[in-house]
Amino acid sequence: MSRVNRVILLVLLLVGIPYYWLMLDNSAPPSKPQPVSIAQLRALANAAGDRGPERIRFELVATSTQMGNRIAAGTGLRSAELHVLSYLLEYANGDPSLIGGGMAEVDARHAEMHSFSPQSQARVARALGKARMLIPLSPIPEQLGALRMITGTAKAKALDTNLAEQQTEDRKGLPRKIAPGVVVIPASQFRIGARMIYVQLASGREYLFAGSVWPIKENRLQQRLPARLVTDFGRKEDRSAMRSWLITLRALKRQAPGLMIVTGNRVPRGAGMQHYFDESANTLS
Repeated sequence: MSRVNRVILLVLLLVGIPYYWLMLDNSAPPSKPQPVSIAQLRALANAAGDRGPERIRFELVATSTQMGNRIAAGTGLRSAELHVLSYLLEYANGDPSLIGGGMAEVDARHAEMHSFSPQSQARVARALGKARMLIPLSPIPEQLGALRMITGTAKAKALDTNLAEQQTEDRKGLPRKIAPGVVVIPASQFRIGARMIYVQLASGREYLFAGSVWPIKENRLQQRLPARLVTDFGRKEDRSAMRSWLITLRALKRQAPGLMIVTGNRVPRGAGMQHYFDESANTLS
């Protein structure tokens, strides 16, 4: 082997092995599914016999991009879009609930979102002013924007108190009913404060909002974890727990093939959700 070839081989080894380990490796310690079943979620949702939401509306507030490998190791260098979404659960009787409160504009600028809709976020904030509660998928700026926009109001104080109660209950680690037809599934083993939300509509249709447990489709469909550059440096994250929750998602889908699993960043096709919280927004150009 010539000296040039040896140098090239050495460079490839020095660069290729760390790159594979940090960006492509999808390994994790052995994992088992979490003790959560679709039967358990249904029983909790129907515990008091009250009707679930009639419909779900959504608002797309902001969009960012991130390298695919960072979100799901081995998916490539191409950027994946990450959307900030808020969901409005409307009931036949009583105030609505919000899953996620969008993102304040100042936080969107700080996070360098490449698009932000003030109109969409304003609709989310107005809806929160009438909501019985805010149910975030994680205590992060992308989920609490509307609450920040109404800071100081009596409504904000009541919602803050309710959020503190939610976080206290989450520490028990058990799925629980939080509103008619709505069940919170704490997933702090995956990431501190993370949770999934199960919703059963009055019609019986079922949704599972996966939040950060399943940000893009490749995470669940290919059982891919974030790159080790993300999980092993900075804030250390438990890859075994991450794999465990992905296995759990797969098991829940097998138990209920009709379950609509909503990724953390996108409204899936055929989800049956209506765009815009305010119906009149459909007429805006």
